[in-house]
Amino acid sequence: MAVVEAISEGQLQTQTGIYKAKEEDGPFFNDGREEHLLEYVRQALESSHSFKNPKEVLRLIDDYGQQHKYLMNVGSKKGQIVTDLITQRKPACMIEFGSYIGYSTILFSDAVRRGGGKKYISFERDAKFAGVAGALVELAGLDDIVTFVVGSSSKNLLAEHAAGRLQVVDMMFLDHYKPAYVRDLKICESLGLIRAGTVLAADNVITPGNPSYLEYVRSSPREKERKATEGSGSETAADQRFQQRTINQYDNVEEDDAVAPGNPGMVYESYLVQSEEPTGDPDGIEVTTCVGV
Repeated sequence: MAVVEAISEGQLQTQTGIYKAKEEDGPFFNDGREEHLLEYVRQALESSHSFKNPKEVLRLIDDYGQQHKYLMNVGSKKGQIVTDLITQRKPACMIEFGSYIGYSTILFSDAVRRGGGKKYISFERDAKFAGVAGALVELAGLDDIVTFVVGSSSKNLLAEHAAGRLQVVDMMFLDHYKPAYVRDLKICESLGLIRAGTVLAADNVITPGNPSYLEYVRSSPREKERKATEGSGSETAADQRFQQRTINQYDNVEEDDAVAPGNPGMVYESYLVQSEEPTGDPDGIEVTTCVGV
């Protein structure tokens, strides 16, 4: 499997420091830091009168992560990998799974809009996080292109497609509940959202890792058909190769019962771009292109 080094060092200097370390013995999110971040950014923008400036909002989020508390963002280094893909591909419609506080939403929707794209849909399961992300997106001046869909990504994919609001996906960013990557990709395949040329960018495939997703996008149609025939357990159950902390990260999320068989006949070309987390820990983005349906 091809592995690509992250983009040249000179292109990755927007993040001037590393984030605070991720807390290991206690909560590392959803403990009030998200609301504190929003107030921090809002006050700084009011002082500088620098509204509707995506780069400034991202700089302030990075500053908070470096000076105050860890934030589980994609960060500027891995983010550059995805924004370069957006610049090359110029997607008209991009979706993401997992907005959290909106760092990726701001970074990528800004790139989509600059490339002429008109639609960026963020699926975020947590209403509080979606509220914080929505407020930061508005401060960045990107609320004209971004739509948040709150709740189960799997069920909402089906609902958005049924309502006619989502018919084709040009580019996708996956950064939500790790065991749901394959489930949601299969739903997209079954709905016909994935076409030849659709690009998928998956975060955290090294840290904490996503063995089931890498196995799926790197398998040939014949291998996927064989596994589908043999059966590999419940689609709603988390793969036990994931760390227990990853499986239990969100309350009850693994109980989502929306599933679809996918399309094993889809042909993907996939490669890993090595990079690092905002904390400096090694990680990477798996870049996958659908080359045949």
